[in-house]
Amino acid sequence: MAEAIIKEEQPAIPVSFFSQKKFMLLWGVTFCSAFSIAIFLFSQSWYIVKTLNMEASLGMVMIASSIPRLLFMAVGGVIADRVSRTKILSVSNLTRSILLGGLLILLGSGEVSVYSFAVFGLVFGILDAFVWPANSALLPMLVEDSQLTRANSIIQTTQQASMIIGPMIGGFLVSWGGYLLSFSVPAVMLLCSAFLSRLINLKPASTDSSGAPGIFASIKEGFSFVKTQPFLIALFISTIFINLSVVGPLMMGLPIFVKTILHGSALDFSYMDGSMAAGMVVSSLVIGFLNVKRYRGMLATAALFSMAAALMLFSQTHFQAGCMAVLFLIGMTFPATNIPILSIFQQLVDRSMLGRLSGLLTMASLGLTPVSYAVTSFFLSNGVSITSIMFGGSCSLLLVNLIVLWKLPVFRKTS
Repeated sequence: MAEAIIKEEQPAIPVSFFSQKKFMLLWGVTFCSAFSIAIFLFSQSWYIVKTLNMEASLGMVMIASSIPRLLFMAVGGVIADRVSRTKILSVSNLTRSILLGGLLILLGSGEVSVYSFAVFGLVFGILDAFVWPANSALLPMLVEDSQLTRANSIIQTTQQASMIIGPMIGGFLVSWGGYLLSFSVPAVMLLCSAFLSRLINLKPASTDSSGAPGIFASIKEGFSFVKTQPFLIALFISTIFINLSVVGPLMMGLPIFVKTILHGSALDFSYMDGSMAAGMVVSSLVIGFLNVKRYRGMLATAALFSMAAALMLFSQTHFQAGCMAVLFLIGMTFPATNIPILSIFQQLVDRSMLGRLSGLLTMASLGLTPVSYAVTSFFLSNGVSITSIMFGGSCSLLLVNLIVLWKLPVFRKTS
């Protein structure tokens, strides 16, 4: 079974994927869906905080969307191997658009409550569990292996740009046309995304599902397969500890750091957050421009060590300009880690297993994010300072990186 990681020869594809209609359609799907979700999440958060005056309930809505992702992500990965991935994207985005249409009706009748948003979050989370593995597994079917790094860079740059620009657009829409407009625009964009997904129209990765094992047997098969591949073991370990050691302390701790250490304002927090996002965008653009094809494992390894070192430095930096500079560097390490690793992953894994393994990988990362938040909250509630939590997280990530480098050298040697 270990031999399955070497995929079958694919038909030749022209070198420039910009001339490939289906890749450009996928980029259009990514653009419409990423920006629509960013605008929706901003509008939802501001409505709950400003209009309903229930900021304490915002966490309930976020949990409602995160739990189904964790529960269904592995199942979504199996489905992505058996059903047309473009059909999954199309149906999911169409369903989201219809749901937002229902939200507009509730909004017009004045019946929207925080529980309405919790229900929408629950359904959106379930749909995400199917969309994300399908989307990750779709790209290698549209571009040649030599262009995977650049293609992933373009997709991730678009997603990261939506995180910066989307809330700005959402704020403008709320200010100019109110919530009816700010929720209508994402509904229309998701409808466009569903239409573009249908135009890609690719067949399922596995054309013969008559003898396929059951859902849970397929998930178990995916776990068993990971155990046979040293590169995948190292990938899963690194992904798990990035989320445990970095995501919680950094994402949850950043506003606390600004308030308690820098004694800054909300505007200062926005500058800090923007610095990290800018680093992500710049790094994605540079990697895409260079189209790194060799030493990608070494690049990802160096980025992981740089991430740990930068977080350690950030925890000990107590002036805003320095913090912004370090956050920019931290932001750069995320794409420098994710894009090379994802490109290797997509290139090596057989197309028929890419969906379920993408689902397991996403579950390993996103599933542990709430755990990281919980651990961070536990330490904070017991009097541990946010700087100590960040420093401890950087040390644990550094230790895990050293262990992976020592025990699983295939991670850095894979190109």
